[in-house]
Amino acid sequence: LIVQGMVSQSGLVWGVMTVIGVPIAIFYERNNHRKKQVSTKFDKIYGYLWLGFGITMFITIYLSAALNVYPISFILVLVGLATFVSGAINNFRPLIIGAVVFWLAAVLCPLLDGKMQLLVNALAIFIGYIIPGLLLRRKAKNS
Repeated sequence: LIVQGMVSQSGLVWGVMTVIGVPIAIFYERNNHRKKQVSTKFDKIYGYLWLGFGITMFITIYLSAALNVYPISFILVLVGLATFVSGAINNFRPLIIGAVVFWLAAVLCPLLDGKMQLLVNALAIFIGYIIPGLLLRRKAKNS
């Protein structure tokens, strides 16, 4: 919508993504939880972290849309926090580095126009989530 010059409606995308993404995430996590035979305190803490993140993300996107404020910086700060705590819980340094990337991107975004913020957001997701995820997957396969 930003590319089409409809900046004032760009907040709608975040709302639509939330309405679609939240039910999918809940369905996925419920199915995943049912398949697990053992649940540890670690699993519970981790689950509460991401549940709290999701609720806070929903409220942040709602407030950003209501106030007509572009939400990317706020989202990146929240993602950085949840990723940092996840990296600390798992003792996995690439996630902690990814969190720092999210925080740096959050600081950079207000200095940029909407299109560039989207590019910075995509780059931060690649560096902060995708690369650590691939490394974690490789680590799991090797052990």
